Amino acid sequence: MTFRIFVKSLWLAVRSGKRFLLFVVIYAVLLWLTADRLDSLLNGGEYATLFIFIGSVAVIALIYGILISNYRKVQVATLRCLGWTSADIKWLFIGELMLVCFLAALIDLEITVHYIGIVANFAGTIPAIFSSLAFGVAFAIIVGVQFLGVFVAWNRMLKVRPMEALRKA
Repeated sequence: MTFRIFVKSLWLAVRSGKRFLLFVVIYAVLLWLTADRLDSLLNGGEYATLFIFIGSVAVIALIYGILISNYRKVQVATLRCLGWTSADIKWLFIGELMLVCFLAALIDLEITVHYIGIVANFAGTIPAIFSSLAFGVAFAIIVGVQFLGVFVAWNRMLKVRPMEALRKA
């Protein structure tokens, strides 16, 4: 049942449209910048800028969790009327937030490949953007911080009573 709920959450995320695309783009930019800062840190850079980007990812995750919980309040109340448990609702939010992270990573990888191809074609050399280790660690950091947004959204949704769905109808 958990996998089925996870797949439903992916479809709900895609159906949300503009909000979903906006946060995919925001996470793509933050992932790119975090990987760049992490790569410079691995090569002897500063810690401060990396922590600024991780903090901004945490703030964005909190905002996205609050937006999801506000947007899905009636839907979650309806699902609670149908007998969904709090764990099912948690998987609903995990699926949506993880889809945002994975699509942001795919966008970053696509941009990186095209950038390397264009520069290699015109300059004749392959540029060093950031290492795959830095990208992987930045992705793991962003996914880990996403659970903060999941926790906030889930706690807000636990307070929604099933009567909310009947009141709005």
